[in-house]
Amino acid sequence: MIIDSHVHIGGPPPEAEPNNFTKLMKKSNMDKAIIFRYFHNELTLAGNRFIRSVVEQYPKQYIGFAWINPNDKTAAKEIETAVSEWNLKGIKLHLEMHPSPIANLKEIFSEAEKLSIPICIHLGEDSNQIDVLCREYHVNVIIAHLGTGVYSLDIERLKKALALAKHSNVYLETSGNTYPFVDYAAKALGPLKIIFGSDFPHEHPLVSAAAVQLLELSTRDKELILRENIRRILGI
Repeated sequence: MIIDSHVHIGGPPPEAEPNNFTKLMKKSNMDKAIIFRYFHNELTLAGNRFIRSVVEQYPKQYIGFAWINPNDKTAAKEIETAVSEWNLKGIKLHLEMHPSPIANLKEIFSEAEKLSIPICIHLGEDSNQIDVLCREYHVNVIIAHLGTGVYSLDIERLKKALALAKHSNVYLETSGNTYPFVDYAAKALGPLKIIFGSDFPHEHPLVSAAAVQLLELSTRDKELILRENIRRILGI
């Protein structure tokens, strides 16, 4: 079975509506999916409330992460509410969309450390911020898209993400990349540091999973990437 660690739920397109994606999960031999949503030009709280409702409706299929804008003054409180009251299991940051000073990010990392939850990060331009934060806080960090962005396929960005993954608490997630980049990352880091994601609806989960299935790794190592690493991080 597969756990997809990067899914945008709620549409558009209609295929990303929760009931439709649940059907796709069954067809794709997918056990669970980590889901998040951001409504552009609205407070993140609206999207997080939506994620809460989806998880409550489909508790066996979906694991909710709260999409947080570190520049919101209420960010720390929103995390506390999302985790302690709504049972969401992690944080999503998009630092290209919401570039933030490190002081704001420290507040997010401090809250994550207190609550023992992971942070999934779409990196911005300044990866040095994350390097500093990973040294200072005991928080599991999942770098989305191998650090490259979505199909930007920038080898220098990948190398920066690989450098971040030298920290014991940093993992790279595969979505938005071609097979050669996934292979490069797996060879550089080994299977224990790689996590599968599709970035649905931008890509079909089975298309993204094929890049993992084609790796020259044992069946057990592929299972680590497709399922077991994220299970260990989340404690599920």
